[in-house]
Amino acid sequence: MIFIILLIYFILLIIIEFFFICSTSNKKESITLENIENIDKFDFKKHKLEKEKSENDVDIKNFVGKFVIVNNYGFYINLDDWNLLQPKKLYEFKVPVNIKIIKIKNNEDIEYLLN
Repeated sequence: MIFIILLIYFILLIIIEFFFICSTSNKKESITLENIENIDKFDFKKHKLEKEKSENDVDIKNFVGKFVIVNNYGFYINLDDWNLLQPKKLYEFKVPVNIKIIKIKNNEDIEYLLN
């Protein structure tokens, strides 16, 4: 009799944990990536992006939205995890990230698009 009660208890415990894990897992991606073949033909108005230029390093805190680097590499930081930002790729951040772009070439300004 005690064995049956313990068996039912563990089965219920497993079912409750399964539903808890499924309900708290977020299957929606927080960062999406889209490749841009030709930056000159890219439609800025469709994605509501504005072109920005900087002569110095770029440091954007708690950014949420769409972002494209035109001519440099950079990093986005999410939960102390540094990830590479590649040029000519459209990133859509649905969670706050910090963006750092370090100017390497002295004769070229940093160009990027953001909304």
